[in-house]
Amino acid sequence: MQEEELLEILDKYLLGWAFGDIERASKGEAKLGASILGACFIDAMAGFYKGIDREEAKWKCGSRFRDFVEKYLPKYEPERLWEDLRCGLVHSYAEGGSYEFTHSRSQSYFTKSSRGKTILNLEDFLEDLKEAYNKLRKDILDQKDTFDKAMRRYESMGLMASIRV
Repeated sequence: MQEEELLEILDKYLLGWAFGDIERASKGEAKLGASILGACFIDAMAGFYKGIDREEAKWKCGSRFRDFVEKYLPKYEPERLWEDLRCGLVHSYAEGGSYEFTHSRSQSYFTKSSRGKTILNLEDFLEDLKEAYNKLRKDILDQKDTFDKAMRRYESMGLMASIRV
């Protein structure tokens, strides 16, 4: 498979389906759900960035997530995003102490709340995720090592592509 073929698959299923679900949730009544899916989307992109296979997917997820955030989402603090956003929301439906979530308040994005927490505005967060995907996409196209890792991940685990409701 060539770079363009892999990117066509990622564009259709990772960006199209996965990110598309995030956008649909954010436009409806699932604002916090969209944030949770956003954290899952970072995890998915991190897997392609690091080239994990099925066995590796069971461990070291924190380090690949943080490495991806450091490279592709540089304005975020990797450890806080991992512990408080990803783990807090995905495992406990709770935020670990660093963030306050809002939507439709772009002017507040990345400012501090009255409680000293960083405000994450949903629409801006989603734009950051899309930008991170586009940077990863470019690296897959331009850097053989990144392409090889993404292929390793794809060949080992694939993507949700066989069913669609």
